[in-house]
Amino acid sequence: MTLTMSMHIIFPAIRGRQELHLYRGSEVTIERSWKEFTGRAEIVLPRRVKVFGEMSYSDIFRAGDPVEIRLGYGTEEPVTEFVGYIADISEGVPVQLRCEDEMYNLRRGSVSVVSSSITLRKLLEKAAAGYEIECPDVQLGAVRFAGVAPIHILDTIKKQTGLYSYFDGKKLLCGIVYGDQSGVPVVDINVEKNAVSENLNRKNSTEEVEIRAISILKNGRKIEVVVGQKGGTSVQRTYVGISVKAELESRAKTDLQKYKTQGFDGSVTLFGIPRVEHGMKVRVVSEFYKNMEGTFYVEKTVKKFNSGGYRQDITLGDKAN
Repeated sequence: MTLTMSMHIIFPAIRGRQELHLYRGSEVTIERSWKEFTGRAEIVLPRRVKVFGEMSYSDIFRAGDPVEIRLGYGTEEPVTEFVGYIADISEGVPVQLRCEDEMYNLRRGSVSVVSSSITLRKLLEKAAAGYEIECPDVQLGAVRFAGVAPIHILDTIKKQTGLYSYFDGKKLLCGIVYGDQSGVPVVDINVEKNAVSENLNRKNSTEEVEIRAISILKNGRKIEVVVGQKGGTSVQRTYVGISVKAELESRAKTDLQKYKTQGFDGSVTLFGIPRVEHGMKVRVVSEFYKNMEGTFYVEKTVKKFNSGGYRQDITLGDKAN
């Protein structure tokens, strides 16, 4: 059975311009990962679009305009895959609209925060005022930021603590690697049936790896241990609330073995269904390659929708329990 692809791009009313709906476009690409601050999308438009009438693209679109992208199959309403803002407009041929999620707003403006002692939550509330925050309960100690873009604060947090920040809708998550997926079903992927292609290589158990493990305590103090082969591939792991050095070392050694013997490097390309998002768990099964099987977190997704079809490139992360 062949399913008809469906696309619905919404440009909400703004600056006196009415809301616009686009059901056809040359190409859409959406990229999201917890390892990157910003979720991005690119919309490639044909030179002329009937619904836009005689208006030029420069009259219709400006940086900062909101946009929503929905993709799917069949007659059902497409699923919202991206909500954000136009960040840049390339008016060549074809026209390209480069978009960013809520992080677009944190790249602009400035904020000042000076404190002799502040929690991670309080700092994020000042950097991302008005957004819902989800993060560990830890003390950061003294901070001093004078007139910086909010994203500069997030970058400093990442460099100093190893805690990554990204948006899930209107919620800013920091230090929540895969988010709360407890209520989300595991997605089954049969390599032979669901995958268009795969480029997976099981991680080499003999690879020399060095893990730098940092635990951030509630009082702002940090403890650190290094395990593995000195000079090997360097991997940093950040934990919260492990106050005993021996316990941190044990946890790091466990993660060292997981890193070396579990998981894959590479990606799997799927059709548009089953739908996958970064942070979800996927159960990989194969009729011919049993060494591929296991349940893994999704680290990154790149979704492409064009005349060639609807595809999802997913990068697998850590093995899930």
